[in-house]
Amino acid sequence: MPGVIPDRPDSLGLSAERLAAADAVLKRSVQDGVITGAAAAVFRQGRRAHLAAFGRRAKGEASAPSLPDTIFLVASLTKPVVCAGAMLLVQDGLLTLDQPVAPLLKGFGKKGKDRITVRHLFTHTSGLPDQLPENPELRQRRAPIEDFVQAVFSVEPLFPAGSRVSYQSMGILMLAEIVQRLSGQRLRDFLRERLFRPLSMDDTTLGLPISGMERTALVGDPTESQYGTSDSDWGWNSPYWRDFGAPWGGLHSTVADLGRLLCHMLGDLPGPLSAATQRAMVRDQTTPMAGLAPEDKATHRWGLGWALGLSQFGDLTDPDTFGHIGATGTVFWADPTTHLACVLLTNEPGRNDYLFPRYSNAVAGAVRE
Repeated sequence: MPGVIPDRPDSLGLSAERLAAADAVLKRSVQDGVITGAAAAVFRQGRRAHLAAFGRRAKGEASAPSLPDTIFLVASLTKPVVCAGAMLLVQDGLLTLDQPVAPLLKGFGKKGKDRITVRHLFTHTSGLPDQLPENPELRQRRAPIEDFVQAVFSVEPLFPAGSRVSYQSMGILMLAEIVQRLSGQRLRDFLRERLFRPLSMDDTTLGLPISGMERTALVGDPTESQYGTSDSDWGWNSPYWRDFGAPWGGLHSTVADLGRLLCHMLGDLPGPLSAATQRAMVRDQTTPMAGLAPEDKATHRWGLGWALGLSQFGDLTDPDTFGHIGATGTVFWADPTTHLACVLLTNEPGRNDYLFPRYSNAVAGAVRE
């Protein structure tokens, strides 16, 4: 949180000198024009060890500097957050992982989708597409989220549920719709009341921040046309998309807030998720699936909303390190063996494949004991 001084790194078994080396990775990336701006935070054993920020919130010398409390559109880091909200319903006894989705969402079970279960939505094994074929058209006409839901109801799965792993934003949308229907609340309100407030994630919102765009970084031009351009009226920086609250990518947050979530998932910070729920979310859910091909089991490991052992988490973290990456230039992860958590938020999409693992290596290398 702004104004809070982090704990000394050495008091948490971390090397301040090596964390400075991690900062240097980001400084060089800004100087070399790889990214416009960034904020980063490192946590150990539930305590914040390091905060840093570099560059600017948008392109141009007149733009305000990026600060540790700058708010970023974090893209797909939204997905495990929404999954955590859905798991609150599981631990409340309102939902089970292996029940079919169709009875929960009237109209969903058409065109072979009747065998998709809730677990398939969490683990990217549903066969639903990542983005809808008509995604650009829906966004260009500034369609409400209900139109995206109805479009998913009409699609045919890409493959039978449980037979492959294929990244699927639309599966997370269906999970969000289940949360709304079972809770009777808008997803953004449910998450605020049940997840963000208990964890003191005061700067986190699904949709536009309460303060508007005043403290928010602008996203650079995307690499794919489906996201629009930085100045379009339907792209990442448009009022429409910023307030849309996409369950697959519409979260606004800070490095401090996201770090609190990671610390909670490690069991180092009290909060709304039970220990059993935390363990289930970060346990490998896909390897035990009987119907998955061996190559999928070897290359795509998922918990319940959390990616496991991604290359972007670096070469020095445990294989069971959980986290996620986002298309706007974001990554966060937590290592259960060292109880180390890392958040890096940038505003430059599509240019961070090597920055993420290099920064993660420098952070993981700071652990002394």
